[in-house]
Amino acid sequence: MLNINQRLLQMEQEEQELRFETFTNDTALELGLEIVEEARRSGKRITVDITRSGQRLFLHAMEGTTVENEDWIRRKNNAVKHFGTSSWHVACRLRNEGTTMEEKHGLPLADYVGAGGAFPLIVEGEGQIGTITVSGLPDQEDHDLLISVLRRYLSK
Repeated sequence: MLNINQRLLQMEQEEQELRFETFTNDTALELGLEIVEEARRSGKRITVDITRSGQRLFLHAMEGTTVENEDWIRRKNNAVKHFGTSSWHVACRLRNEGTTMEEKHGLPLADYVGAGGAFPLIVEGEGQIGTITVSGLPDQEDHDLLISVLRRYLSK
């Protein structure tokens, strides 16, 4: 198991590595469906959201999820947009510092959350254009499911 410093370094590497050359509405559909299929294969129930420039391109709530998952997605996405890193990266960094977003940055818990599952949608030459988010599993599992699908999708 990785210690916190190794985990933070790993997440920084993921954010540098997992970038798209281009990203279209069809990309969102393909990627979203792959995330849903991966969850199905592993017997998980999640909600998936892919948003580009404020426009939701993909949303699917699997059986067994609730409207709460969408609120978690909204709050995770706000954290990614604010910090420019994955929501799990934000959470781990703050936990390592022994603080919260409210204490350190004045960001209300009602609108921002440090929890696993949201990742910046980065396109080469454009920068961060949106978010790709999973909700429904424990923090590390949300993050790991998303990262494994992104890695596989981008290696094609």
